[in-house]
Amino acid sequence: MRFSQPNTEANRTRAITGFLDAARERLTRYNVFLAVDVFGYVCWNLDDTHIGQPLEAILPRVDYLSPMLYPSSFQFGIPGCPNPVAHVAEIVGRSLERVRERTHASPQRIRPWLQAFRDYAFDRREFGPALIEQQIRAAEAFGSNGWMLWNPRNVYPADLLQAQPPDTAGAALPAQ
Repeated sequence: MRFSQPNTEANRTRAITGFLDAARERLTRYNVFLAVDVFGYVCWNLDDTHIGQPLEAILPRVDYLSPMLYPSSFQFGIPGCPNPVAHVAEIVGRSLERVRERTHASPQRIRPWLQAFRDYAFDRREFGPALIEQQIRAAEAFGSNGWMLWNPRNVYPADLLQAQPPDTAGAALPAQ
């Protein structure tokens, strides 16, 4: 692959922010909100994560930021949490707090994507109602302006948002 410019942090960031500035300029006359998705590790990495996504450069250009906080994508964990799928609420809550600390943005400007698909990086656990509810509660406790679920197969069973009581989450059903 050949790039038209050197693949540097400055050039990657300029490509993303230039696109956002152009989108804002073209969309202003329609009086719409501008939102952008960013990878979850962007909340933690102080550089552009090698993809041109530094929070401090992106957030001022959009109305809403949507970090993709899928615990399975945090293969390296976060400080004090090496197994993200065992601590889904912590991944979501601490990542959102990290955005606020770094950008001083209102939680109302942050609307995270949450995981609604089987883990692929750790133990292959299904992200059913109980794990989804933990993520939602973390986003709501932070004060986010909503949240979004993502499943790459676009499968969202009707009971997905009906969490089991905490004491029975993940428990096997008795034999009938």
